[in-house]
Amino acid sequence: MTDTAETIKRIPLDVGDPVPENMTTEEAAEFWDTHAPTRARIAAAHKDEEAWALLNEIAPRQRPRQPRQPKATHVTTLRLDEDMEQRLKHVAALKKVPYQTLLKQFVGERLYEEEKRLGVV
Repeated sequence: MTDTAETIKRIPLDVGDPVPENMTTEEAAEFWDTHAPTRARIAAAHKDEEAWALLNEIAPRQRPRQPRQPKATHVTTLRLDEDMEQRLKHVAALKKVPYQTLLKQFVGERLYEEEKRLGVV
């Protein structure tokens, strides 16, 4: 993370390092602004569901990087009803891909099937 031009150094929290309890919201924000869990602590938290849930709440979420598109893409606007959009987002979340990427995959697959049916490919 960067704060203007300089990088913020955080104090590493390893497995077993204490985290203050009963902090106010402001105190917790200040604490987590200056501390960061180590990989070992994160791995240990995976085994502890309650700790993992807490870590997910306080740790900044990072989306996985998407591979670069091999060729230029064009923006298209598509109107979906609310139910269809929510269903699409739900399936995308289960597949752990952005919903717009999933939609593009669906269109590509269906287009190919239609082209096969028409004898284009």
